[in-house]
Amino acid sequence: MVGALNLLTGFLLDFFLGDPGGRWHVVVGIGKLIEGLEKALFPQERHFRREFVLGFVVVVAMVGGLGVSYFFLRRFLRSYSLFLFSVAEVYLIFNFLSLRTLLRRGEEVKKALDEGDLPRARKSLKHLVGRDTEYLSEWEVVRGCVESLAESFNDGVMAPLFYISLFGALGGLIYKTTNTLDSMLGYRDFRYFFFGFASARFDDILNFLPARLSILFIACAASVLGRWGRSALSVAFRDARKHESPNAGWPESAMAGALGVRLGGVNYYGGKREETAFLGDFVLDLTPERIGEALSIVRLGSFLALGFFTVISILVGRIW
Repeated sequence: MVGALNLLTGFLLDFFLGDPGGRWHVVVGIGKLIEGLEKALFPQERHFRREFVLGFVVVVAMVGGLGVSYFFLRRFLRSYSLFLFSVAEVYLIFNFLSLRTLLRRGEEVKKALDEGDLPRARKSLKHLVGRDTEYLSEWEVVRGCVESLAESFNDGVMAPLFYISLFGALGGLIYKTTNTLDSMLGYRDFRYFFFGFASARFDDILNFLPARLSILFIACAASVLGRWGRSALSVAFRDARKHESPNAGWPESAMAGALGVRLGGVNYYGGKREETAFLGDFVLDLTPERIGEALSIVRLGSFLALGFFTVISILVGRIW
């Protein structure tokens, strides 16, 4: 029961307060550790085997080092003071969830579009996506925002809740460390193709189940809100595997089905053109209204997921 209460408290703190930000944010500290390890271990002389091995060492050092350290710390805190244990768990859970920030970023894009300020919408979208946004049309801004809301629903809400419900804040720590490794090192460019390989693959493994579960909550939320819940499921099972990512295609295609829109297409990264598979069907236009609908689905889907994983946490607590 303590684990479930910690999960609920951490979620509500994130929903009402948002990220703590700055140097107090645990994920920022994780990022600095990764940056330091990269500087120390990235080989001066390029060789794919050496880069692959050292990239694997970074993953083991970060995930294993932080995981083992907190495992013993939480054992000590739990035996010393249940209150201090709960404070530590809640603070970490608060840091590992990013629903409020995700909603705020999406609302900023929609507000700019509603006010007819396309340049501001493009600038706001930069906080959500890695693609070039300077020359996007209105419907392309909407597409990018909806795609990011769907994918981040898994990365920022579903997956952390999944692992926290099973293993407490320790599970969240391992997931967010892996996810941050992927976001910093898991690129397919010349520098990181081999060095970041282990980071990207481990992130794929940890996201495998949460990404597929996410379509259920998107579909349920869509049905409650009067959107196309059944279509969310059918489109996800039809189109998810078309996506380059083994996981991102599931929430994105489910969101496409729920909204009745087609996602995917041409994006530019650093001026380089990349084509992604189309997800969903062209039923409705990609207007700013679609962002509002996606935000509602993400918000309700997150609370549905909270209820589900709170029950899981209670059951796991009884077993353990």
